[in-house]
This record gives sequence, structure tokens and C-alpha cells, in this order.
Amino acid sequence: MPKFKILKSGVNDALIVATKQKVENYMSELFHDHEVVKIDDFYTFSFGSVTVTVQVLPWHSEDVLIKVYSYLGADDSQVSVELSIELLRLNATIPFGSFGVTFEGQAIFSYSLAGANVDSNEFQAAVQMVAKTADDYDEYVKGINEAVAA
Repeated sequence: MPKFKILKSGVNDALIVATKQKVENYMSELFHDHEVVKIDDFYTFSFGSVTVTVQVLPWHSEDVLIKVYSYLGADDSQVSVELSIELLRLNATIPFGSFGVTFEGQAIFSYSLAGANVDSNEFQAAVQMVAKTADDYDEYVKGINEAVAA
């Protein structure tokens, strides 16, 4: 039997509330009020050509997830087989976060953190990584999709 705790199913509402408060504080450290849009439990901000979203989600009874993500390419573009293969290759070069494809067929770059003990440095690294990587690869994804469509 491993020495680590086995994850228990369930939702820890108190931890979700506490983590949302941490995220709120960290966002105010990183951005001016006018740079962030908060709708329900989603925080969004623009960076270059992309919009980055931060969201706190249930994970298990003793922790929550902080998900930072950005969609890549045009909103209505579907990921081609060629782009899917390229995104997988790119994942091998990215130290944190990963490229993926949503169920709707949209390219995405995301980075998830365990929220219970997240600190400002970890949160800032996640936000910076998603913003920079998504902005760097947004036009690249559009270009591959356009080339395949032509």
C-alpha cells in the first residue's frame, strides 16, 4: 500500500470558498481591477491575442483544482488531425501545462493546480505560463488550421 493518502470522493465546500478567496486576492495582486472581468466564478483577462480564464473547481474531499486555461485559434475552428499531432508534439516541450482539444473540437492550453495549499508564486507561474504560451501559439494554431483547410 502506498504511503500517500488515497483520494476520497466528495466536495469540500468550505475549501472551495477559501480557495476562491485566495484566487481573488492573487488576482488583485497581479492585475488592476479594470483588467479582469469576473462573471460568476470565472475570472478572465486579455493577454495579447487570447483571453485567459481562471476557475476554481471541486476535485475531491480534501482538495480543489484551480484551472487556468485559454482557447487557441478562431472560436469556430475545429482541430484537424495534423494540428492534433502537432499539439501532442508540443506537449513534450512544455514544462508546465498542456495543449489539448475540447469536446467541441477547440484547441486549448491549460494548467491546473491543487488549490488547498497554493501560494502566490505557484498561482502567478500558472497564470503567466498560460497567458504567454497561449498568446505565443494562438496564431500558430490558426495558421495550421488555415493551411489544412486550403
